[in-house]
Amino acid sequence: MAVSNDRVTFWFGCNMLRHAEMIRLSIMLLERVGYDVSAVGGPAYCCGTAHDHELRASSNMAGRTVEKFNEGATTDGRDKVITWCPSCHMHMSDIMAPGNATHFDIAHLSEVLSDRGAQLTSAMNVPVNRRVLLHRHVGFATHVDINSRIVDVLSRISGLELIEGPAHPGHMCSSLAAVPGALAAAAQGTWSAAAANGCDTVCTIFHSCHRELAGLDGKDNIRVRNWVHLVAESMGIDASDAYRDWRLARRRNSRHSRPAASRNFSPARSGSARRRRVDRARLPRAGRRDRRRGRKVCDGRWSRFQQASG
Repeated sequence: MAVSNDRVTFWFGCNMLRHAEMIRLSIMLLERVGYDVSAVGGPAYCCGTAHDHELRASSNMAGRTVEKFNEGATTDGRDKVITWCPSCHMHMSDIMAPGNATHFDIAHLSEVLSDRGAQLTSAMNVPVNRRVLLHRHVGFATHVDINSRIVDVLSRISGLELIEGPAHPGHMCSSLAAVPGALAAAAQGTWSAAAANGCDTVCTIFHSCHRELAGLDGKDNIRVRNWVHLVAESMGIDASDAYRDWRLARRRNSRHSRPAASRNFSPARSGSARRRRVDRARLPRAGRRDRRRGRKVCDGRWSRFQQASG
């Protein structure tokens, strides 16, 4: 099969709603270094991991996605799938590809940009005068040497001083959520290192980490940017961050909406006090919380939705 090395599929996974700007910028960066990009994602290209509790559904969704990538490779010459999300990448490498016949290769966004270093460097002609600490994890290194790849890309930016921050466990911050205190410790470790090194920017690699750190933007006069934002800045591309701005607006609104006397209360204490004052019998059924599962229930509709989505 004769294919062009420049035709690729960019698989952005399930995070379009929260990180559409990062995805848009990633596509633009690929195009700037010469790739013909077909971007796909969302439920139609699910890796199946969201349905791991229903193995048949998970397997069917994974097989369907692989089949679509195979079709793109055979009919459109797109024999390389570029990933953005580390969870998608690992799921493809470890489960989807071994369980299904594949006619394509996979690579992470950082790998293909780093491999086109000459084109990348020529496109990054705007100085980015920042002292940046890189927020790192070690778990994805089993599949992609991600930290070295990002360092290679960011080191090409004129005016940018790069410091490698502490290396945290897990492939990204969301993998730490189940360990009590681990997520907060990772964020604190990164932030303390940035302050100690006189950095004005913390740079995230993955979208999960960006969501965790975006709410700290401006603390100690340190800003939060994702690596694709910095590369886009160096190319003169508008690199806005609506998710970060939403988090900051929410923080400001929360601070200004509370009475002054209540601002000294801890969230846990004030929350428990509010719960005691609420007569739960008077709440509508749809708004109650199932404490064991931690999610809203509404007359069994959640379970029926799960069945339908499988």
